[in-house]
Amino acid sequence: MFEDRVAVDELTQVPPGAGLAAALAHLDRSMLNGFELVEVVKAIARQVAHYQAELLATAWESAHCPPGDETSPPERTDHPDEYAAEEIRFALTLTRRAADTLMGLAGQLVERLPAAHDALRSGQIDLAKARVLDEETAALPPPAARHVVDLVLPAAGGLTTGQLRSRLRRLVIAADPGAAAARQREALTRRHLEHGLDPDGTATLAGRHLPPDRAATAAARIDALARAAKQAGDGRTLDELRADFYLDILNGDRTPTGRPLPAGGVELVVPLSTLAGWSEQPGEIKGWGPVLAEIAAKVADQQRDRSWRYTVADGSGTVTAHGPLRRRPAAGVAGLVRARDRTCRAPGCRAPAHTADLDHTVAWERGGPTTPANLGVLCRHCHRYKHSSGVTLTQPTPGTFVWHTRLGHTYTTGPAPPT
Repeated sequence: MFEDRVAVDELTQVPPGAGLAAALAHLDRSMLNGFELVEVVKAIARQVAHYQAELLATAWESAHCPPGDETSPPERTDHPDEYAAEEIRFALTLTRRAADTLMGLAGQLVERLPAAHDALRSGQIDLAKARVLDEETAALPPPAARHVVDLVLPAAGGLTTGQLRSRLRRLVIAADPGAAAARQREALTRRHLEHGLDPDGTATLAGRHLPPDRAATAAARIDALARAAKQAGDGRTLDELRADFYLDILNGDRTPTGRPLPAGGVELVVPLSTLAGWSEQPGEIKGWGPVLAEIAAKVADQQRDRSWRYTVADGSGTVTAHGPLRRRPAAGVAGLVRARDRTCRAPGCRAPAHTADLDHTVAWERGGPTTPANLGVLCRHCHRYKHSSGVTLTQPTPGTFVWHTRLGHTYTTGPAPPT
């Protein structure tokens, strides 16, 4: 209870602003249990988002003030001052880049994406998600950007930034496939290699602006090598193995067994209409995210002689087929469940299905059957979490998972939609 008799379970009904600030000010955390503390965390997060929206709006309005001092009248100009960020930079002791970033985001949200700014002010989304909305729609004209934001905002509060970014990329591609292809062609002209020493004495070697089809195939090849070595008893972690094989390949080395380096395969999720060449709906490279229809088709064509798998979905994202491209769709239970779930089914987790465990929702030793209705994809971390004290997981319908946390909260994840 708060001193003003506002119960914790009533916090969700209090909109961010003065009222919620007053309620939170009377909080005595020592009197709350774990469930209630999580509810308060959520309320504070909404209030923080509200203040962040107000900060951005105020900073943007300050950019429209003419030169003056503490006695000046409240005048405004019709355009922001060229050096408006410097005022915020000095006032908040920010770096020049940080001040420019803050003022830039303020202008984009207030002027270009007002619905996103309103969602931040109301606590529907946080600042990190507001940044993702701005960044991922930056290439679109303002009307198209606002339309995409309107499409994704109802679900944005329940998505992680990674999930939100992936969903936005699909929508941006679908909004204008031709323009998306042109942007990609321009970006490919900027492909380059980055290298240098890190502060801890290690080094970084990475390619930027690479063709996604070739990059995905290369990454799958390295992953296959690492997993094969791990299964053969190599003591290094998978991440260590991937990094070492990456350098081995670039340096012209062979595998530790002396055998030639094997070809790598990728998994592709693609709408049936795209696979047939009837539409330009984006496909998805598992673990990478949405790609242009032409890239999905190129991946399919390039992988014909390699070991890889595909998932075909209809217009709503429902899986209609799964299996090797060169054979009839596999009817195996494991393949069907991985195709249905796509990623780990814990809330917000995006670990790809092919890297995760296939878990019996009701344990086998307790009579749980090995059927799609009792199987689900969980990454190793979330699999261990499922078995931790106080956590329960149920699957009321195939592909729908209900998590009950150790502090009494409930979260539901449904069948994975197209990202």
